[in-house]
Amino acid sequence: MTLEELKKRCEKAGFKYAFGKFEKATEPPHLVAITTETNNFFADNKVYSKDMPIQLDYTYITKNIEEQNKIENEILGDIAWNRTEDTYLEDEKVWQISYFFEI
Repeated sequence: MTLEELKKRCEKAGFKYAFGKFEKATEPPHLVAITTETNNFFADNKVYSKDMPIQLDYTYITKNIEEQNKIENEILGDIAWNRTEDTYLEDEKVWQISYFFEI
């Protein structure tokens, strides 16, 4: 998967999506992807494999199992991923789940 394909999958599943951040305030539910670090394989001063760890944050106000299933089955269905528990962000008054995977 590429970042462009991730964007297409998110939008096809009906989510508002941004890489990094939204340019304007965007009401949940939405998805935001960020890179967390690189995980390259290199030797002899050359990078042989570039793996990009991604954190995909699902932000919502009301729990919606159907939306969560879309993320896990339609968007991330063919890749290995981990996720966090539902976390309440008090200062923003929203809930968030973060999915972690590599592309």
